[in-house]
Amino acid sequence: MKQLLVFALSLYTTLTWAVLEVTILKQDENAFPIVISDFSVVGDTSQGKTIAHIMRDNFNRSGEFSASSANYVINNKPNFDKWKTKKIEAIVLGKLEKISKKVFNVEIELLDVYSKKTLYKDKFAVHNSGFRRIAHYLSDQIYHALLGEKGSFDTRLAYITVTNKGKGEREYRLEISDSDAQNPQTILKSKEPILSPAWSPDQNKIAYVSFRNARSEVFIQYPFVRRKTQKLPYFDGIASAPSWHPNGKSLLLTLSKNGNKDIYSYQLASKKLTRLTTDVGIDTEASYSPEGDKIVFTSNRSGQVQVYIKDLKTSKINRATFKGRYNAKAVFSPDGKNLAMVHRVGKDYRIALLDIATKDLTIMTNNQLDESPFFSPNGGMIIFATNKNSSSVLSVVSILGRQTFELASKAGEVREPNWSHYLK
Repeated sequence: MKQLLVFALSLYTTLTWAVLEVTILKQDENAFPIVISDFSVVGDTSQGKTIAHIMRDNFNRSGEFSASSANYVINNKPNFDKWKTKKIEAIVLGKLEKISKKVFNVEIELLDVYSKKTLYKDKFAVHNSGFRRIAHYLSDQIYHALLGEKGSFDTRLAYITVTNKGKGEREYRLEISDSDAQNPQTILKSKEPILSPAWSPDQNKIAYVSFRNARSEVFIQYPFVRRKTQKLPYFDGIASAPSWHPNGKSLLLTLSKNGNKDIYSYQLASKKLTRLTTDVGIDTEASYSPEGDKIVFTSNRSGQVQVYIKDLKTSKINRATFKGRYNAKAVFSPDGKNLAMVHRVGKDYRIALLDIATKDLTIMTNNQLDESPFFSPNGGMIIFATNKNSSSVLSVVSILGRQTFELASKAGEVREPNWSHYLK
């Protein structure tokens, strides 16, 4: 563990932002019951409550936990028998001590109520600018200690917001935020449409599509450093749907060179463009498998809109979807075993999960107009855009089918979410 965890964000962006409202829609009755006590504090600070509050919200949004407060600060060993009667299975307690103007010591302990054993314990120093980040980091540690799996709390979202400015004008913003949609930052604002944001694997860059030059072009923005936005070359035709290779050295693009949309790989260093599909049908919306050895894409080559997988070693292309007449915008799960996609049911477009090996398709939502699914870094949740009351919002569903929370903007619509990889 580092002696000082500096979790401040050095963000080179504009100063404006649009806050999303977070609404928990559904929580499983069998969720894991835990108590996260407000941290005890030593010195002049109120952040002990803040850290515990953020952690409780994280666990409740996950859909797998029911996290509550103790309603008082637990300073020492808790009364385990008392918590047993309340059917609580684990307790988190912590301490925050101010040791200088800007540095605090943080102590945390996770206790199993039934075995009375410590499952996780740590102590470290943190800069006062990083309390939100440390709350997400600790949430991931507790999640792993309880379930043996990585959490996705210390990650970021990217998305597009759209607001009507009157007289037919609209304002498009490329926003980033913490995984809980808090701490939002606008990194790009435009009167022209912005589409398809995609985090790079190192989380230092975001590729997106812009129409600011009156045509569809792909740009790369550096949100955390003062570096000029990079525009990819003009490729003769429409450029859309950027998606990063896992090594961060190339992008998949949909290009309409010669009048037909196909999938291309663009090497950023050599500027080499390689065509990956050649069918006369429309091939689009491609993304890499976790190992980078396959791509999944949407095509109408069969006369229907379906999802296909190309093995980049053998160049063999196989159709992945056979249920329904419309399946599109698929992305691989982090373990490469499943695809999340948009699947049409009657007149509705819903999020579905496909087991690649068995071809079993599971419909995950019950909405009318879902789009743009993307997995959380641990694969436990899928974020997507949907339409509610004639406005676009973001929604999250767990893989276990427990819809968990919704992100809406009072100022307008929110679209095209993309979930970062784990922060470094």
